Amino acid sequence: MASKAFFDPMVLFRVAPLVSSTFALRFSVDQYSFLNVLLAQEHREDAKHIIPSYFRIFFRNGIWHIGVLYGVSFGSGIANFFSKPNAAWRWYAAGTALTLAHMAFAPKIMWSIKDLYDDEPKGQGDKHLKKWLDIHVIRSVLADFPAWVCFGIACLKSFQPL
Repeated sequence: MASKAFFDPMVLFRVAPLVSSTFALRFSVDQYSFLNVLLAQEHREDAKHIIPSYFRIFFRNGIWHIGVLYGVSFGSGIANFFSKPNAAWRWYAAGTALTLAHMAFAPKIMWSIKDLYDDEPKGQGDKHLKKWLDIHVIRSVLADFPAWVCFGIACLKSFQPL
């Protein structure tokens, strides 16, 4: 049996949503940073035609990261909410709700993804990517960052003595 001096499973339980939301927020920032390069003036004309194929590969790989990270954030957030750790449970609830709010953007953003996949009309990849990035930034600012803040506050409060 592992000693709590070296490993306390309750600490892992409490910080899991913060860790996963940190990775998700970092992934969100990376997506913007790496994809926005294709919209830079010096790349834009050449990138119009490669953006759809690049995005298809990028999205197929990234969707698994998103699914796992937001799944862990949501699952561990809801588990912490139901365990009602002192005053932190409200913050876990808020972080969990904001994690779910990330998915509320799916109907709006899926049209941009479809346009990027199909690239209709052809050669408009830059316009489709710009539209996707605009929604992505709004979603990150309104859902992802506040969820991370809430989970951070929840962790701090959950480790305070009763």
